[in-house]
Amino acid sequence: MNTREFVNKYNEIIKLITTANKITVLTGAGVSTESGLPDFRSKDGFWTKNKPIQFQDYLGNEEQQRLSWSRNIELHKILKKIRPNIGHSFVEKIVNLNNKENFLITQNIDGLHQRSGVPEDKIIEIHGNATEARCLNCGEKANILDFHAAIKTNNPLPKCSNCDGIVKVATISFGQPMNENDMLQASNISSQCDLMIVMGSSLSVMPAGQIPNLAIKSGAKLVILNREETIYDAMANIVINDELKIICGELIKLI
Repeated sequence: MNTREFVNKYNEIIKLITTANKITVLTGAGVSTESGLPDFRSKDGFWTKNKPIQFQDYLGNEEQQRLSWSRNIELHKILKKIRPNIGHSFVEKIVNLNNKENFLITQNIDGLHQRSGVPEDKIIEIHGNATEARCLNCGEKANILDFHAAIKTNNPLPKCSNCDGIVKVATISFGQPMNENDMLQASNISSQCDLMIVMGSSLSVMPAGQIPNLAIKSGAKLVILNREETIYDAMANIVINDELKIICGELIKLI
């Protein structure tokens, strides 16, 4: 693709953004990897080097619970070092456009979108958030640092202060049911938007991979910005396959 073709595509995307009334942005790991956060599912990612902890094993085994919390401590060390990048800034600009009913659906669990300035009530984290902790019984929030301290000092793990239930990092583990409310909200928003922008997602992981189809079926335009091709490229109105820092670096100048 030559320079003129790129410029034309950038201008077309901006036109779609400025004329849309309801925009839904869907982001995946490709947004966060450019901040220096490793992709969990890539061939050299976290899950190739660490055996996933199944949800049922977590429920019935304190050793697995302690391993999960130890891994969360290591993740927090990384999150303290990294910052939102130009991709996060581009998403923040879209979501916060005046007089727009725009929302963000993200597969990412790192909280970088919130740190970039996207309002909490505009974000649906379908895989949860690794910077929070919740009781698996009553849903009460817990102080994640209390669990980090218990691991570091080799003390018993705290229980939920509300119901004495088991507390877990507020992410969706392998074998754990998706949050029904989050998925329903994501489905509704995707079905009601008139423009969906997919960024940094292969769209190969379900159920996120089904979300663009909801927008297409409702007549929405689809824009895909991703380093590699996706299964939805042929159905999209505009596709740009390149590094997000390059794509968003150009688009953010125009929005």
